[in-house]
Order: sequence, then C-alpha cells, then structure tokens
Amino acid sequence: MRNYWKENPEIYHQMMEARVCRLWGELLGKTVMQYTSNTYIKNRVLFVSLTSSVVRSELIAIRKQLVIKLNENAGTNVIDEIVIR
Repeated sequence: MRNYWKENPEIYHQMMEARVCRLWGELLGKTVMQYTSNTYIKNRVLFVSLTSSVVRSELIAIRKQLVIKLNENAGTNVIDEIVIR
C-alpha cells in the first residue's frame, strides 16, 4: 500500500484532505456540526462555513489549536490555516 501512495501522491493528498474534513465533525462534535454548512480545503487552507456567529467567534479564537489537532489526528500536515466564515 505504501508503494501505491508513493506512486500516486495526489490521490494520497486528496484522501488526507477528505479525512481532515471528516475529522472536523468528529473532533468538534454534534453541536458544532449543526452549525457547519460547508467544509473544503484549497491550497492547504481549510474553509469552514458556519451559520452561528457565536460558534464562529469561539472557533476563531482557537483556530491555531484546531489546525494542530486536525493535523495530528490526520497523521500528517494537511492544512496550514483555517478560514472560518
């Protein structure tokens, strides 16, 4: 399997991006997911759309910690930043 990932790094990277988007919900829980309307990654930046200004403010305050936690749980550095809208 490792050889496959070495031969196809773009597929591996896409898989890791999908993992980070899934981890957003797993790590932050059901309550935050209720207010999350969209997540996607572009150029190593995780974009998250939220419907609650209160949740948005809380998550903006801990953005750096979230980057570290998401990358740790993904097992590799997938994102460098989070943009919360």
